Parts: sequence; structure tokens; C-alpha cells
Amino acid sequence: MPASHFIALIENEPAETERLARQLVRLGIEPLRVADLAEAMDLVKSRAYTIGAVLLPGDLPPALVRKALRSMRRREPMLPAMAYGKRPGSRQLEGLRRADVLLALWEGYDEGALRFQMNRMLSGETQQTVREARRAPWHEPVRISVGGREKPGTLYSLSERGCFIETPRASMDGARLRLAFDLEGEPVEIDGIVVFANVPGNLQRPNLPLGMGIRFGEMPRALVRRIGERVRERITLLEV
Repeated sequence: MPASHFIALIENEPAETERLARQLVRLGIEPLRVADLAEAMDLVKSRAYTIGAVLLPGDLPPALVRKALRSMRRREPMLPAMAYGKRPGSRQLEGLRRADVLLALWEGYDEGALRFQMNRMLSGETQQTVREARRAPWHEPVRISVGGREKPGTLYSLSERGCFIETPRASMDGARLRLAFDLEGEPVEIDGIVVFANVPGNLQRPNLPLGMGIRFGEMPRALVRRIGERVRERITLLEV
């Protein structure tokens, strides 16, 4: 991930904010820590930095959040925002959605989820885009069998219809392969086809790591259901 991204990080509990700031730095993202929404607005308006996103505590009053984001987006029209901290109640969540805060890092996330979420935000994916299937971050080793050979990779994201595998040895578009990995402790094997590859010199999806996108072939309904349930569980930590 490029190191040139600056994020306005509105302070929450000191220990929580410090942990999040350190994690962002490890991802190559520079957090600019501010005390409140007013300081975040001043930072964006100053144009001293190019601000890629705003991270804000999920317990801030939604009306103030909406007003502040509207002001900031007059300078940065596509500025995304993400809530973090303890997952609030349904009324607060509805208020945040009305303020156009759709992504989240609720308590319990890991660094894989953080990386996934920052990639989404910095690529402009802040609206709930219509998709064939929802996807969630998934950090799990995977064995890839293709052309009679086997190579390792790491699952980066997973949905009922496919996955993205992080690997420096991506296969060509259209390659048919077989994947073997653990789905929360249970081994599964799935056939798939490469639908795009992210390789040096040809990054089809700049917000993704090097690797390849896979569309799954036919699977037993029980397996599709299991994957869907696990993905939906993880999505609750990622969206408002």
C-alpha cells in the first residue's frame, strides 16, 4: 500500500487510538491525529495534506458527524469515512448510515481486516455497491493446484462465489485450478478459474495486493451455505 496516504484519525480512548495509529503506520499509512470533528474539518480545509479518509469514533453524535462530513466534502467531494471502536446500538448505527458512514472497524478486528478496510476506503469503495456476492477479509494459507503443480498462497478475501489469493506467482487469466484451505478449522477443496491477475506491471486492481481473483466452480449447497454464514459473520465487523 502506498506510503503517501494521510488519514485524519479522530481521537478516542488513548490506548485504542494509539494501537490503531501504530497499525496504520505498519500498513504504510500516515495517521494525522486530531482531537475532534472540528480539528478534522480544519485539517481538510487547510489543504496542508492530501487526506484520503477520516476515521472517527463510532459513538460521536450522528448529526454532528453528518454536518462535519458535509463541510469536509465541499473541499474533498469523495472523502470516505469509517467508524471505529465498540459497536454501538441500532439507533446510533442508523444515524451513522444517514451521515454516510458505511464502513467500520468494530472492536475485535485484526490487522488483516484493517488492511482490507483501508484498501476499500482508499480505492473509493465506500458505498454498498451491488455485487454478485458479499466478500470479507480472510487470512488463511491456501494450496493451489494448477497444471499438475502445487504452489502456496494466502487467502486475502472470500465470498460465496470466489476469492482473492495473495501470491507473487499468479496464474494467467482463464487458468483452471483447485484450492485447498481450512474454513475455520474444517478442510475444504474447491475448483475455480482465474478471472484476473494482479502482477507487477499490470495491476488491474491497484487497491489489491499481488495475486489473482478466482471465481469458484460448482459447489455443494452445504458448502456454499457454510461460506456464506462465515462471510456474513465477519461483515458485521466491517460495516455500519
